[in-house]
Amino acid sequence: MKHIHHLLAYVLILACACTKDLGNYDYDYDKAPKLIIDTIGVDRTSLWSVWNIGDTVRFAPNVTYPGREGNLVYRWFIMDYPYRTVAEGNAQVWPKPDTISRERALEYVVDLAPGRWVSLGFMAKDTVNGVAEFLVYSYKAIPNAGALSGLYCLQEKDGRLDIDVIGSSRALIFSNFHEVDYYSSLHPGDPLEGEPLLFNYSSAGGYFYIFTSAAGLRVHPSSMAIMERWGDMFYQTPAAYAPQAVVGVNRCDFLVNDGKLHVHYIQTTGERKFSVPIPGNYSLAPYLATSTIASWGAVAGAINAYQILYDNNTRAFRPFFNKGVSLGQFSETIPEALFDVNNIDGEIIYANTVNSGETMIIARRDDGYHMQVACFYNVVDNGNLARYTKSLAGCAGIEQATCFASGLAGPALFYGSGNAVYSYSYTTGQTTSKLLWQGETGDQISALQLIGTGGFPTGGRILWIAVWNEAARSGRLVEFEINPVSGEAEALYAPMFSGIPDNPVYHEGLGKIHFMTINM
Repeated sequence: MKHIHHLLAYVLILACACTKDLGNYDYDYDKAPKLIIDTIGVDRTSLWSVWNIGDTVRFAPNVTYPGREGNLVYRWFIMDYPYRTVAEGNAQVWPKPDTISRERALEYVVDLAPGRWVSLGFMAKDTVNGVAEFLVYSYKAIPNAGALSGLYCLQEKDGRLDIDVIGSSRALIFSNFHEVDYYSSLHPGDPLEGEPLLFNYSSAGGYFYIFTSAAGLRVHPSSMAIMERWGDMFYQTPAAYAPQAVVGVNRCDFLVNDGKLHVHYIQTTGERKFSVPIPGNYSLAPYLATSTIASWGAVAGAINAYQILYDNNTRAFRPFFNKGVSLGQFSETIPEALFDVNNIDGEIIYANTVNSGETMIIARRDDGYHMQVACFYNVVDNGNLARYTKSLAGCAGIEQATCFASGLAGPALFYGSGNAVYSYSYTTGQTTSKLLWQGETGDQISALQLIGTGGFPTGGRILWIAVWNEAARSGRLVEFEINPVSGEAEALYAPMFSGIPDNPVYHEGLGKIHFMTINM
């Protein structure tokens, strides 16, 4: 017999627990003591802090099993994140996790491949009756040697372009630091030039993409070493240099350039090359999904596209599947749907993957601004992929918004308009925006960035606001802990674990930040 239950503990952000009875025997299960693993009163810092190679990770969860502790054996294990099946001959199999300890108290010297994303798991098992309890605590990336974990800010300062890197202990996974002019200090003879166009970190490849009007670069986190320039990134260099969006997901890098999709299959090609444009009569908006395939609890028959795109020509969302040679199409939308994902009304000014896999769009129409939310993640395409449609008539300054932020942790949208940042959540029933922060006269919000979700309490909860004052020729960062559901400021986990109660926190001495991205 089997008994399976799942535990979701928010303080751990990602935790799955299972109790399994694996033996063939005769006993009264209901009268047997319950095997419990918890972390009550245990310092969990090592679970979400950065694991640098050579660091020693120490952690000991509480294990309760009255009267039968002597029967227990333990196992700590590492799995790739996301944990997915791999091809073995003609079959798809689950790869075996790597065992790193067989003691209850973990003491592990980090010895993992740089750039690898992993989950940490723990098992306690009764060797007599087979009862076992599992916990998967967190997931994280192993930093490359010489790389900084923090917020990377592409900015104009003193008439030049450069990158500063900022850490904050309130984010829990970074230390406090500010590396000024980080890029130019490593490349004194080869500075960044031109106007900033795009800047993002690919978690799939483990490197940065920096696109300016003068050059396109793929840069390694270790000492920001230039790996390839624009022409070297492709099997066939595109005729036009017009990068619009780049994202790493599903072991691929996806690039939208001049309205066309290029794909780099990271783990199946020996060269770091993007494909020729995927053929077809389409023109893509600068949107790329950041989550499309479920790692846990996958629904049978789900869409499972490798990427979701928006085609301006047809005003439709379109899927792209693994090794595809063209863009796909979703099923015909049923009449009962809230809106048609194959025929979006209005001009899309913002789109992002939010709230555990839903797709949010902001569309400008003749009658104003509207939000629509669809879901292409872990669902069957039954012709009804629409979830919400909301008028944004009550959102202050939305017409003048210059930057947006949202994320997988919740349904809240943040937008900068003038010298203020507002929030709006599509699940709370609100009809008006909420003012989160307002600067001084002359301030202008130039960029917004949310920290990603992950196995740490502040995952998805730290918002950075880049502020520029043209008259003063000075910039700064405003750092909030927010509630990703309501969109309100909420200093909850940051002060609890970092000991810094302030909300917000200010970082001074910056230029005009155009883009921010995070290397965790």
